[in-house]
Amino acid sequence: MTLKMASGGKLLMDWELVYPVGPNLAFHAGCTIGNNFYIHGGIEKKDGKIPTNRFYCLDSSMTWNEITSPTCPSLSHHAAVELGNRYLVLVGGWTGKTRTSNVYVYDTEKKFWSFPTVSGFPEGGGLSSHTATHMDNGVILVLGREGGLRTQRKHGSGFLLHGSPDNKQFTYSEYTQATSSRSGHTANVAASTLFIIGGRDNELLEYKSSFKSVVTDKGATEKFIEVAQKLKPLDKYPSGRKNHVTVTGQGALLIHGGETFDGKSKEPVGDMFILTAKPIKMYKVGTTDINRAGHVCGTVDGKIILHGGVGKGNLVYGDTHILTFHI
Repeated sequence: MTLKMASGGKLLMDWELVYPVGPNLAFHAGCTIGNNFYIHGGIEKKDGKIPTNRFYCLDSSMTWNEITSPTCPSLSHHAAVELGNRYLVLVGGWTGKTRTSNVYVYDTEKKFWSFPTVSGFPEGGGLSSHTATHMDNGVILVLGREGGLRTQRKHGSGFLLHGSPDNKQFTYSEYTQATSSRSGHTANVAASTLFIIGGRDNELLEYKSSFKSVVTDKGATEKFIEVAQKLKPLDKYPSGRKNHVTVTGQGALLIHGGETFDGKSKEPVGDMFILTAKPIKMYKVGTTDINRAGHVCGTVDGKIILHGGVGKGNLVYGDTHILTFHI
C-alpha cells in the first residue's frame, strides 16, 4: 500500500491499513464531529440502485461501531456536513426512487434523528452527486447536480442552505455566482478560496475568491504544503475526473482517486495530487495502490482517514486506511 513518486525516489506519503473489514460501502457520506468520524448510507455493490441506511462511527481506537437505528434514512450519493460540533446534517441524495432535496439531522449528543421542514428548492427537483460545504457564517453551500425527478438533467445550479437543527427548519436560496455543470465533484475552502474540482471531462479546476477559510482539523493536514515544496508543479492539469475525494489542509488540498474521463482506465485510479492555494499550483505526488471512487475521507485526532468505495475489480470495499508521511 505504498505510494510511488511521480518522478521516482523517496516516498513522501502512503496509505496504512488500520481496519481491513469495515463496512462495505460506496457513495456514502462521511463527516468528522469531535474525535469521531461518521459514515452513513451508500450502496453495497457497484451500480446498486437501492441505498442502505447503515450508520457507523469510527473513534480514535480506529474501530467501527454500528449505530444504525430504525429511523436512519436510506440514501446514497448524498452529502454530509457538521453543525455546531454536534449535529451531522445530511443534504439530498438518492432514495432508491427519487433524488431528494430533504435535510436529515443526527444529534450526536442525544443520539437521535430529526427530519426538519425544508423549503425554497425548485419544485420537482432533487439532488445527487452534489457537494455541501459548510461556510464560516453557518450557511451550507450546495453545488452540482440538480435534476428533475424524471428528466434527471444536469446543470450548474447552486444553492445556499440556511437553517438550524434546533429550529428544525432549513431553507434553500439561489446561489447567484454561476458555476459550471458538475456531478461527482468536490468543493473545499482553503486560504479564503473556494476550489471546485472535477465532475466533468474538462475544466478540472474552478475557483472563486473572497470566501472565509473554514476551520479545519490540524495535524496531518499541515504537511500538504511541506510535501508540495519537495515536488515540481505540473505544467498542465491532469484529465477530468469524478467521484474522487478532496481533503482541506492548511493552505492546500489533497486530491485522491476517482474515475477519469481520459478513457485509459475502466476502473477507479489511485492518483494523488496536492493543490496549493497561494499560488494556485497542482503537484502530482504519485499513484497509490488504493484505487478508489465513491469513497470518503475525514480526520480523527489529526489523522486523515480513507474508507470504502469502489476499487479494483469494480468491487465495493470496506477497508479503512490512514495517511502517513515520510518527509
